[in-house]
Amino acid sequence: MAVLDIITAPHPILEDPARPVEADEFGPELEQRVSDMAETMYAAPGVGLAAPQVADPRQIVVLDPGEKEDRGRRFFAMVNPTIVERSQQTIPWTETCLSVPEFEIEIERNYRIKVEWQDAADGSPRSEWFEEYESVIVQHELDHLKGTILLDRASRFKRSRYLKRVAKKKVVA
Repeated sequence: MAVLDIITAPHPILEDPARPVEADEFGPELEQRVSDMAETMYAAPGVGLAAPQVADPRQIVVLDPGEKEDRGRRFFAMVNPTIVERSQQTIPWTETCLSVPEFEIEIERNYRIKVEWQDAADGSPRSEWFEEYESVIVQHELDHLKGTILLDRASRFKRSRYLKRVAKKKVVA
């Protein structure tokens, strides 16, 4: 296992939509990539990580929203995930991102979503409903697969201010 470098904004790879994982990519190598992504997420520390954040252009997401009273620990590795149903009810959530350090923004997300994905080991189909906090995490990570980051949801002013601050830190460093 390895802790991977997390790409931070502004970086072009974060803007590109991820490509689907092909049938011939499932197996031990993909499982190792998922394992490395999980280790990276926990080391950051974070609750979710999408493959583009570690310079991998594929549709892979790992997440661990923590323990749920009735189900214990919940770790998910999703390959080619898609939201197939959404509740009309939304929930405001203040979000942060490993690829946009020291930035937070409130976003309206669907309260409940149903996601379909494939298992990294053999490509078998999986499906599950996610609510509230878990739903927010999944939607956030799937945004990364579309090439959308938190800065894209911010006002022009807030985005510009953040990017200027990042540029200033790079000049000083």
